[in-house]
Amino acid sequence: VYNCSPIMAQCVEHTDCSSTLKEYHAQLINLPSKINERSVAAWSYEENFDLDRVPQIIYEANCLTSHSCKGVDSSFSLESIPIAIKMPFLRKNPRCPTYALEFEDVNIACICATSRQN
Repeated sequence: VYNCSPIMAQCVEHTDCSSTLKEYHAQLINLPSKINERSVAAWSYEENFDLDRVPQIIYEANCLTSHSCKGVDSSFSLESIPIAIKMPFLRKNPRCPTYALEFEDVNIACICATSRQN
């Protein structure tokens, strides 16, 4: 059993954690009943490809509208905004013989929120 806990800049073997990371990232786009299309802050998924990262292909949420939330009647100014989380990846790193465990912000969904006041 390998330790695949996220420790910043930890050198790891590609085979140690790659399947665990791929499964972890796949869960983000396998949401129930197309919730991304039914949301008032709907989003689509865009492919993000990086040869130096494991997994090489991930899918990120892209808000379909930036300044409105469909079907919401409100006296407030509303906007659709992405929600990002830091996620672990294996990345080719010159300081490691194989890969380093690193974090990147990934948009996973969109929400409807009141606009920021200036």
